[in-house]
Amino acid sequence: MKQHQNQVMTQNAWVVRDLHDAIARFRDTMQIGPFFVIPRIGLQNVKYRGQPAELDISVAVAFAGHMQIELIEQHNDGPSAYRDAVPKGQDGYHHICFYPDDYDAELARYRAMGFEVATSGEVASANGRRFCYIDTRETLNCMVELVDAPEGASIVWQALREATDNWDGKTDPIRTIGL
Repeated sequence: MKQHQNQVMTQNAWVVRDLHDAIARFRDTMQIGPFFVIPRIGLQNVKYRGQPAELDISVAVAFAGHMQIELIEQHNDGPSAYRDAVPKGQDGYHHICFYPDDYDAELARYRAMGFEVATSGEVASANGRRFCYIDTRETLNCMVELVDAPEGASIVWQALREATDNWDGKTDPIRTIGL
């Protein structure tokens, strides 16, 4: 099977019970940073398994080489792809993320293989950028996230990647940004 250009893994993500505690653990253990915290991301048109849903999350991202590390804390108790894989009060690996060249075609490819979309929505402050979590746990033991960013992850996260490359390992290990 041919590997498509859009199959470059850009992110590994964990669901965590406490974002700041997890940042400290990942920073101290893996020696990566700085972490960029995006509090209470404004999401719209969220669906959980095809039904309207509420989702209240904060995330922190850092880079380990070219791989983005994402930590996600869900604040509300509603159903989500996060709670499907990692029960409330626990930490656990959650997903692999791809920024496909053609979001709709890639989503259709997963659906044609019989995988269900667990959660989907749009990031309001990013011009409604679409995302979805495909429940591939039965096959991959984690979910797959697709993000509709035709320009790719390198453009979307370029400034944070540059900050990581130039970080001295001490100054401002946690930085809050808006999204």
